[in-house]
Amino acid sequence: MSERCQPPNSSSPLCSGKVAWPELRGKRGKEAEPVIKEENPNIDAVICVPRDALVSQDYCCNRVWVYVDCKSACDYENAEVVRVPKVG
Repeated sequence: MSERCQPPNSSSPLCSGKVAWPELRGKRGKEAEPVIKEENPNIDAVICVPRDALVSQDYCCNRVWVYVDCKSACDYENAEVVRVPKVG
């Protein structure tokens, strides 16, 4: 992961490239990362978290949160993606 969050550019408030992956809902966590990185090369952090996790509220164009059906001590890579992964 990049050391710094890359917020949207002030001249263009939107992040570049694909920003949501509805087709990954229902897939396994480990299936999400390669698809996301292939479809948007600006992403350098794909982070799997439990479905009810509290995550950082800063908006980063180079990060995607992948919410999975899992508790804190489970196998995130094999857990099911339960929300549409989005840049943020």
